[in-house]
Amino acid sequence: MLNRDAKILYKMEDHSLLMAITALVGGLGLKQVWDIIKKKMDINANKEARTDGFQIQVIEQLKEKIGDLEKKIDSLITENTHLREKLARMEERLLINAKKKVNRRNNATK
Repeated sequence: MLNRDAKILYKMEDHSLLMAITALVGGLGLKQVWDIIKKKMDINANKEARTDGFQIQVIEQLKEKIGDLEKKIDSLITENTHLREKLARMEERLLINAKKKVNRRNNATK
């Protein structure tokens, strides 16, 4: 039922559009109607061109941000690696100092 209603509405819209075009052609003449249609097409083309230019600009900005983020990630990975090495050395020193302390206590009690 809904699909049939949509088809009827679509036919009515086509009919209304055809009637409007016929009235315009009759009242204004074919050349003037074509000028109006051409202006409308040019306006739409300009809108698309502006939208495309804006989208390209946004894409370029996003590419720059992604590049910056990749550099930041690389630097953070490098920093993390250095900190892990530093932590491992500190843990090793702690273990060596703890062993020396235990050995000193064992030697002192003997």
